Amino acid sequence: MNINTRIWENSIKGLPAEDLQAVRFAHFAREFFIPDNVAPGIYLANVAVLMGPDTQQEGDAVPSPSAVQLADPRQRPLAFPTWFMAAYPDVVLWFAGREGLDRASTDAELARRATASGAAAGHLVDDEGLLAHAVLRALVDMYREQTGAVLECSAPVEDLAEENETQQEDQSITAQQAVDLVAAGVTRYERELATAFGDRFAGVRERLVVAGLLQLGYYVLVDHVIPLATLIKAADESADAEDAVVEFVERLEVEVFCAEGGERERRKVEEACHLLRSRVLDIVGIARASLDEDPAISAATRNFMDQPQFKPLRQAIGVRD
Repeated sequence: MNINTRIWENSIKGLPAEDLQAVRFAHFAREFFIPDNVAPGIYLANVAVLMGPDTQQEGDAVPSPSAVQLADPRQRPLAFPTWFMAAYPDVVLWFAGREGLDRASTDAELARRATASGAAAGHLVDDEGLLAHAVLRALVDMYREQTGAVLECSAPVEDLAEENETQQEDQSITAQQAVDLVAAGVTRYERELATAFGDRFAGVRERLVVAGLLQLGYYVLVDHVIPLATLIKAADESADAEDAVVEFVERLEVEVFCAEGGERERRKVEEACHLLRSRVLDIVGIARASLDEDPAISAATRNFMDQPQFKPLRQAIGVRD
């Protein structure tokens, strides 16, 4: 398995089977993104530019040139879903540019290939008026055959080198455990702080910082590989999100993995953590729904909030005494 495939596989691992959107995303990944080596970072950047400026985020990955051309909805050809335009904007523009006999022959060949793959002749367009998956799959294959071009959203060569399978499996398990641990721990600490010490916080921002410090105390106070300022910045950037805890956890996971693996992998780590967001949502939801008290969480929280030796830290964060 290569790095690019690993990121996609980790992003769909454990997605809830009852969530139709999650099931569809897993299908896109396995039938399109993985076999075509679509880079997750470029895909996410393209989704953002297609959805509008309000969804765009800071990061190293930038949208591909063809996706930028499709940013204006008035310039987009009909019948293509957003996920396809984000992963294959060059294919979309190629198809839209075909006219006359070229377009007629392309349409006929697409229909032939789609029906040959098992799609019914009367179901080449779905209920939403968009091209069926069999047609889209055939279109990508035709584009590559007829142009000989590398897909614009292809992952870089270094992300396509095969990894050691045994080593990869161990790393994947460790990463999944780390995601679960941080998500569950931060959620429980934040809930304990809100319940037992709510009057000592001006808002969610300060609670997030303390929850992150309690969860990642070793990294912050012992190894000093994650500065307290980093937790504060992550809380500042998460406080106004729809779910501040989920946003904060995603940012903390990036810092943990970069602390373990080095800053040079930050871009790839950010992409992987963003694609694991659905996993974080699940773990945060489970932790919130749990009615069981955790004595260790309560004791650690009470110790930090009450002991005099932590007063300078509390003051730096903005906790009331």
